[in-house]
Amino acid sequence: MKKKVTYEKHVKELLKNKAVREEYEKLLPEYELARSIIEQRLRKKMTQEDIAAKAGIPQSTVSRIERLTHGLPKLSTLKKIADALDAKLIIRLEAKKTLGQYILDTKHEKPLTVSEAKKYYGKRTRA
Repeated sequence: MKKKVTYEKHVKELLKNKAVREEYEKLLPEYELARSIIEQRLRKKMTQEDIAAKAGIPQSTVSRIERLTHGLPKLSTLKKIADALDAKLIIRLEAKKTLGQYILDTKHEKPLTVSEAKKYYGKRTRA
């Protein structure tokens, strides 16, 4: 029988490999950006369609940003999404010895837990 491993333990094990860790760190800003948009959208109980309508952009654009399928969006698009989420856009540079983040922040609210997201959106949470 296979030993069960949590996602966190699996990631920790993968990051021991230098090449994997370097690639992970390269993608971290994009991942953090997408994660923060999804978290804020779920916190506001909004769909991608809701954000798109408020921001005046296509829903497919919101989807591509959340799925990281077309690289980084324009700053003007991020501003529109932040406004639609009633959030502020924070972009900063940090020394390389620390991992920088690009995040959307609404007064430092804590992220939704999986159970909170399921409560709002049912068992099958759609990102």
